[in-house]
Amino acid sequence: MISSFYTAATGAIQLQKGVDVIANNVANVSTTGYKASESSFADLLYTNIKDPAGTDTDLKSGHGTRLNKTDTVFTQGALQDTGRSLDYALTQPNQFFAVEKNGQVQYTRSGDFHLSVENGTNYLVASDGAYVLNNNGERVAVANEQDAAPVGVFSFQNCDGLVRQGDTRFSAAAASGPAAPVAGAQAKQGWLEDSSVSVADEMVNVLEKHRAFQMNSKIVQLSDEIMQTVNALR
Repeated sequence: MISSFYTAATGAIQLQKGVDVIANNVANVSTTGYKASESSFADLLYTNIKDPAGTDTDLKSGHGTRLNKTDTVFTQGALQDTGRSLDYALTQPNQFFAVEKNGQVQYTRSGDFHLSVENGTNYLVASDGAYVLNNNGERVAVANEQDAAPVGVFSFQNCDGLVRQGDTRFSAAAASGPAAPVAGAQAKQGWLEDSSVSVADEMVNVLEKHRAFQMNSKIVQLSDEIMQTVNALR
């Protein structure tokens, strides 16, 4: 089988993965505190043509493309005034709330909090019951929900090293460094941060991926027709 068939098929498969990233962004366009993902692609290995092995020439044959990585775009989303005292929004792009559930601490931009009453104490929690933590890593107890709660705000040396866990949450990793409390950070009460997804940008991205997918699909079709013609000559 000629290499163009495999090269184009590989490109089409990888482009579909890029479309999946876009689809996930669009599905979360209304999710509070969601940060958009951005895919990037890389060329697969090139093969030198008509030269001894191990030498480098200008005449090369490519082998398609692959989804190289998916980055999180930590841009600030628009802030919306909800008037709800248990809602909090961060005003800087590289800051996070900390929540703890089942002994695991994760970080999020979503400040849509609620109250959980346990043994007469009101604790600030996320929608799934995860406890909101303060700057000391302790659960936030609230005496009066109208008063500003001492919610912790954290940042990282390298936010790009955070690992996405789903549900707008991230976990620290070696690449991100440990979470560090941000002194004097502002958590705006009565506000929420919108998703950072731009529908216009995502529509442009999906058109680009669609055109590239069409091109690869056409090459697969032409390669198949060529092989059929060659086989018919035997």
